Amino acid sequence: MTGGGAMLGAPLLFTIELVVLYAAGSYAMGRLMRISGFGGGGVLGRATFYLLVFPGVVLHECAHFLACLLTGTRVARFAPFSPGRTNDGRLVLGYVRHERRAFPVGAIIGLAPVLLNPLGLLVVTALLTPITLREVANPSVGIVVDGIFTSRFLTDTPLLAAIWAYLSLSLALGSVPSREDLSSLPLLLLIFGVGILLIWLLRTGTEGVLFSALHDLSALAAGLYALPAAVAVVAALTTGLAGRVIRY
Repeated sequence: MTGGGAMLGAPLLFTIELVVLYAAGSYAMGRLMRISGFGGGGVLGRATFYLLVFPGVVLHECAHFLACLLTGTRVARFAPFSPGRTNDGRLVLGYVRHERRAFPVGAIIGLAPVLLNPLGLLVVTALLTPITLREVANPSVGIVVDGIFTSRFLTDTPLLAAIWAYLSLSLALGSVPSREDLSSLPLLLLIFGVGILLIWLLRTGTEGVLFSALHDLSALAAGLYALPAAVAVVAALTTGLAGRVIRY
């Protein structure tokens, strides 16, 4: 039977990956806006920014829309890509206006892009690179280095590599939930944490199946989110360095 430390380690790793994905993705999005001169009103800068985020934003809003359909939530308007400003001046790139739903349906709708966008990144990687879907679902540094660099993927097929890099960046940025999407997150995290703690405290020798199932599910989620989190970190580092170079 899996030990308690290992059992809690998998959910903890998954949680860390989600935090990294959100933090790095939010930072990269902000840096991209500054690099493109978005606030200065330049048409070319705005067009470049919109082009970079377009696929990720469309999939993000489609995830909300699909969650509404699956939960029977009435949708008033669906705009997968419609840049604009809110009343308080915040940038909005797309939206799904739907009826208000209580927890947990509201959380499912709000956080749907956190599931769909990373899965989209994994599928794109499996389709466009030498890395297989099985490998991309549980990646390692060695697998990524062999599949992307050692295999000469970047040099032998530069156009395909550029498309993969573009889609990976955009889908990783699209994984970041908006302020409205995060409204149900504190309650969801509380329930998730309490559930794990109760299972750990109440575990007995006869409950090994439930304990192992939780571990396997958490390990699977951690494997699936490893690559999206890594892409978000690379995007944050790249945009941060680019911003410094342009500034000086």
